[in-house]
Amino acid sequence: MLSKQMKNQFKIWGVGVLIFYVVCFAFLVIHNFQVWTLSPFIESLIGVFMGAGAIAVITGVILIFQSAIQAEQEKKQKVFDKKMNLYQSIITEMNEKFKVREGEENSMITPEERLELFFTQLNIALLSKPKTFRLFSEMLNDISDEEGKITDDAPKKLLRFIQEARKDLDVQEPMTAEDIADFSVAVKIAEEEAGKVSKPFQKTVFNDIDGMVKHLFGKKKLSDNTKKILRYIDNYLRSNASKNITFGYSPTNYSIKKDGKNFLVIKSNQSYVKITSMAKHGNVLENYGIELEFDKIRKNYYVRLKELSEFKQCQDKIVNYINS
Repeated sequence: MLSKQMKNQFKIWGVGVLIFYVVCFAFLVIHNFQVWTLSPFIESLIGVFMGAGAIAVITGVILIFQSAIQAEQEKKQKVFDKKMNLYQSIITEMNEKFKVREGEENSMITPEERLELFFTQLNIALLSKPKTFRLFSEMLNDISDEEGKITDDAPKKLLRFIQEARKDLDVQEPMTAEDIADFSVAVKIAEEEAGKVSKPFQKTVFNDIDGMVKHLFGKKKLSDNTKKILRYIDNYLRSNASKNITFGYSPTNYSIKKDGKNFLVIKSNQSYVKITSMAKHGNVLENYGIELEFDKIRKNYYVRLKELSEFKQCQDKIVNYINS
């Protein structure tokens, strides 16, 4: 569609051209030319020039009209591309937000992530239709409780937003009765899946290091060397930890809890064991003379152990840290 300003310009030019030619043709009809031998030739010549002028004006109007339509289509295409990229990035972003991360019992939204989602909301306000913007705002407003835990309704509200985003893109052909029926069934299935996602995270736990190692080793996630390191770490820390230190074993990590809260998290794979501090200042292990690496994605510090001898070099420092 043409903008209002362009439409007004077309009207002004159209009226101007119409008045000019009405006046010129009226002059040819009314004016009584003097008797002259070349009069018929001059009159026909004037007619030819006026006809050529009319063709030129009409051609110009058509070119301007086509240019305006093309500019409008290009603008729509750019907006569509921006919307598509935005909606796809939101799905990817929310996938990361809904995951239960290392050291967490439930899916959580941090203040930093809320800030990121706020700026995503601004992009939606800029590009999307009002209803799409409203549904995202409702989802964001109720995405987590006061503690940052993702609410049970968040996945369903996200699904409703994505449904509206699909309409906003307006790329699908009009649906037949069969398409509508299939889409309705698909939406119900997706809502059921959203309900499963929203259920509180139930973490599988083991009673001791043997259950955890057996689970991981059975799936070929641990080498014999890593298995040996984990067993040694568990035995050493249990033998030297104070009474307020407890231990947790899950399929993904081995956690050392202090006063009921995660204090150290130990993850492992086939080639190494990784010890991460869960304290507010992630580099506190460094204060005990332990050389650390920095995880840019999770923004915390950790020590990577590939051999048992490496842990033995810092085992006393780690015990002093957890008992401090």
